[in-house]
Amino acid sequence: DEHIDAPEGLANKTIGVTRGAVEDMELSELAPASTTIQRFEDNATTISAFLSGQVDYIATGNVVAAEIAERNSERAPTLVYQLKDSPCYVGMNKNEPALLAEVNRLIAQGLEKGTLNAMSQRWFNADLPDNFGS
Repeated sequence: DEHIDAPEGLANKTIGVTRGAVEDMELSELAPASTTIQRFEDNATTISAFLSGQVDYIATGNVVAAEIAERNSERAPTLVYQLKDSPCYVGMNKNEPALLAEVNRLIAQGLEKGTLNAMSQRWFNADLPDNFGS
């Protein structure tokens, strides 16, 4: 599998991205001038462009990547370069310390037993980030 260690590795590549998405902003900031960024109006069009071979690479989040893998396992995207570590959060009322403690306990338990990583594999076809839970 190909792996890119730095933004310079994106040079001379054609990358599809959904216009205005976080990935578009990050890619626009990081990619060398020789990178061709093809912007599409929505995720569905970006996915179609990737699946049809209009673009060789796709800059997208893990949820969209999982959708692509489900639609076409032979063209399932693999991570070659991570543009941004974009964490997800659990929101709750500040006045619920018992709920916060229970959520934190369940997350710690899931990390310890590996069930959170198994869910990440199942739903996103990817391991949890190395710094998850830090």
